[in-house]
Amino acid sequence: MSIDAAVAARLLAAWQAAGAERLAALDGMPVPGLIPLRCRFQQLRDPEAPDGPWDAGLDEATWLEILNREDAGDQAITGNDHRHAAALFTELLAVEPSATHRVVTVNARIGLGDAGLAVADTESAAREYEAALSLARTDRYRFGQLRALTGLGYLTLMQHSAGAALARFREAAAIAAAIGDRGYAASAVLGAAECRERLGDLDDAVRLGTEAYADFAGMRSAVGAGTAAQRLGAVLHRLGRRREAREWYERARAEFTAAGNPMGITNVLSGLGDLLLDGDPPDPDAAERVYREGLEVATDVGLRLSRAHALQDLARVALVRGDLTAAQERFRVSLAAYQEVDDLLGMSNAHDKLARVLARLGLEQDALRVRMDAIRAVEEYRATHRDERSQREYRDRFRTAYARALDAATGLGAAGSFCVAAEGLAGRRLAGLFAAYAQVAAGAPAPQAGGLAFLQELLVRADQRLVEDRRARQSATQPAPGAQPAPGAQPPPATQPPPATSAARRERVIRLLGAVGITGTLAPQAEASLDDLLATLYLPPADEGGELLAALPAGCHVLQVLLDPVDESLLRWLWRDPDGRATVGACELPGSVAGLIAVCREGGAERAGLRMRDLAPLAALLPPGMRAELARPGPTVRKVLLVPVGDLWLVPWAGVPVTADQVLGELAAVAVCPSLTVQRQLRLRGAPVRGTAQEQPGQPGQLRQPWQADVWRSPLVGRHLLEELASDPNWAVTPAPDAAAARERLRNGRDVMVVAGHGRPSRGLEHYLELDHGEWLLLADLIGARPPVHLALIACWGGAVPGGGTTDPLSIATLALAARSAEVLATVGELADSDLAAPYVARVLASLPLLPLPEALHEATRWFLAQRGTRSELIHHWAPLTAFGTFY
Repeated sequence: MSIDAAVAARLLAAWQAAGAERLAALDGMPVPGLIPLRCRFQQLRDPEAPDGPWDAGLDEATWLEILNREDAGDQAITGNDHRHAAALFTELLAVEPSATHRVVTVNARIGLGDAGLAVADTESAAREYEAALSLARTDRYRFGQLRALTGLGYLTLMQHSAGAALARFREAAAIAAAIGDRGYAASAVLGAAECRERLGDLDDAVRLGTEAYADFAGMRSAVGAGTAAQRLGAVLHRLGRRREAREWYERARAEFTAAGNPMGITNVLSGLGDLLLDGDPPDPDAAERVYREGLEVATDVGLRLSRAHALQDLARVALVRGDLTAAQERFRVSLAAYQEVDDLLGMSNAHDKLARVLARLGLEQDALRVRMDAIRAVEEYRATHRDERSQREYRDRFRTAYARALDAATGLGAAGSFCVAAEGLAGRRLAGLFAAYAQVAAGAPAPQAGGLAFLQELLVRADQRLVEDRRARQSATQPAPGAQPAPGAQPPPATQPPPATSAARRERVIRLLGAVGITGTLAPQAEASLDDLLATLYLPPADEGGELLAALPAGCHVLQVLLDPVDESLLRWLWRDPDGRATVGACELPGSVAGLIAVCREGGAERAGLRMRDLAPLAALLPPGMRAELARPGPTVRKVLLVPVGDLWLVPWAGVPVTADQVLGELAAVAVCPSLTVQRQLRLRGAPVRGTAQEQPGQPGQLRQPWQADVWRSPLVGRHLLEELASDPNWAVTPAPDAAAARERLRNGRDVMVVAGHGRPSRGLEHYLELDHGEWLLLADLIGARPPVHLALIACWGGAVPGGGTTDPLSIATLALAARSAEVLATVGELADSDLAAPYVARVLASLPLLPLPEALHEATRWFLAQRGTRSELIHHWAPLTAFGTFY
């Protein structure tokens, strides 16, 4: 098909006109079908387009030649001749007739993006789409914006996140509605359908897919209708509606065959083979014939991702036949193919199926290694994405990979593998912030400014760290230049990480898709949350389970505990006892536990109304063997280092029952740490100096030199007066003159500080400490700060944010630990400003100069719960107070 010269001439006349004359030239003209004509027709009718006339000196022959070249490029892409398409669109870049209305350049950039996307060259596709979008916005070419956004939507779905892609498609849909373009409106709806499918809402995906198909069919768009029908077949198959799925697949096959679209045909063949393979009974022979047909098409036309899908499908055939040896070999080949195109979803599926085959062959250790490879692949993707929402989406989307790795590690008693998988669920933003601060402490030049300017410098260093990490992996997995393989050496296993060039390419793609914004200045705090800013510091994952376990403090219980990411009624735990024995396990939780965890997570009146008797079901959060050890009488204070993951961070651990009569806080000194990686980083800093060794001879309990401490009590606090500190011989306090001074000393003061104020959760700010009317300490204030080594925060929610327990917890306490603090006394929940809570807090503070914080808290808890009637009181008088840090 070529451009209709009469239609082209009519469009040129309108193009070189203005105002009413332009619209009059289009009067009665139907919307053209071919993109080179349609894009100009829609631009001429767009009321937001620049005033004309445009390209007044352009002659009709040149105009027609440009239109025919654009159409030839589009037809080459449809026919899978991507090399020819790229050549045509590259030539078009040199014939742009306008300096201010660059429709030809935008269309050529979009064509190059389409060509790159078709052959899985995601980096060039991202670069071209972004360039086209930028030009189209500058020149007010909304049809060009629409096309670029649609391409970026699919690219974002492949390489970034479904949530981010959905935003692209919604913006495209809004523009399509505004300019009245049915074709791209349908494309945006179909893209949104695929996003909803990826996010797990299959019913909505069917609704949107059906709507898109009807629109495409009404416009007689074979490729559009075929794509919608193929996606509907896949979703309906997932929903178990097999007969409907087959009907849609056959409809898609007819459309793609008519359009001569090989990529669509390979997708349909894969879906039809799945129906045969998953049938009752399965038909592996027929399925293999269909899959091999798809493999031939993909190989012939160079569709690398489609080829990887076909290889995976053939491996599944071998599995259904029970030929485990062939299945293992085929899954390794398909995994290598997915790694070649850096497709995480395909890699994850191949890892999972390869691990299943290895387990059935009795190769359990090999299966575990493959499970851990899958985890590392997901974690590397999360580290590349520099916003918290995308990192969270990847964790949620691939939660099955984490769950199966944890299950395999539990089955083999592999504590090191268990903690590596759990660390990914705990999050790595705080760990990355610790590492950045450690660079400064080790002598790297410190940023000059504080606050967000300091964070900006750390973000740049994080980029450098990722590059260094990638280079280290490359040198570890690739031979030295000129090195020869040893005689009889085997090729590297297919489960190795993809080459460093693949990771580098992915990182560049993510940057081009807008996931990174390091441009010399940070976005305003109102536009970029601290979650997202710290997401940029996500620490690259490593196989470091043995190192994490070796760094645990001796002589104490260590419990890393989490809910299974797929089945939240299943508790998983790693327990290392004081003698150094590490065990892993899992158990089903009673239904009452889930309800209590939800109450703890959200805060509010229900949490504030909890009493000790209400916490009885939470005993299930401690392994039975550990409970028995803690309940056994002993001569010394028992110590427990807790590493609660996700929602379990918000549990008031001091009040968790160990026996029918005693709770954890009175049986043990408890320290709580965000992750095992953070724990190792704290211990690498070394133990904080305190005054125990300087006690007065003959006067136990009194220091030769009292603790020098800054103190601030907000005038808004009613009961926590801190009066006892002024008369305590172990304390030498310097009250801050006002709230502003207190805030500055929290950021850069003495080694010891005590603050009594009101901590308040707040949407947007997440949490702040109210020091006085109008004087706050925000979480961001601790970035680049030098907080006290020993910090006591007598305020609500200082150690956690309600509703924010799904990843590593960002709070005043945890950010203070990352910056400088060695131990922080803060709260998980609301601490009562009451006559009952005040003496409890005073008891803790009185012991701090002499005892490590966890032991001071333990001693005060034993004393408090020994008082008459306290066990029946609301737990918010004491249980939220928590020691954050570790045992040194």
